[in-house]
Amino acid sequence: MPRYMVGGYEEYPVLHLVPVNGEHGSDLPAQLYQRWKTARAELDAVQREVVAHLAAHGGRGAVPEALREPRDRTPGSDGPAVGWDAA
Repeated sequence: MPRYMVGGYEEYPVLHLVPVNGEHGSDLPAQLYQRWKTARAELDAVQREVVAHLAAHGGRGAVPEALREPRDRTPGSDGPAVGWDAA
């Protein structure tokens, strides 16, 4: 079974939709917006689970500092991050 760690998370930015006023932007069909909203919610949930699992089982080096919860940033810790659930 392969082992994993977080890497390249900046290579695939998540699409954020922001409402705009005036002549900027474009109408988005309700069906397409709902697909995006559903996919985004699922992606967010899965990413949290993956990061939590890697932090709990892969040590501090498996998850970049920027993705750790602020309460979990303990200097010098090589073990699992405090507060991460072992999913």
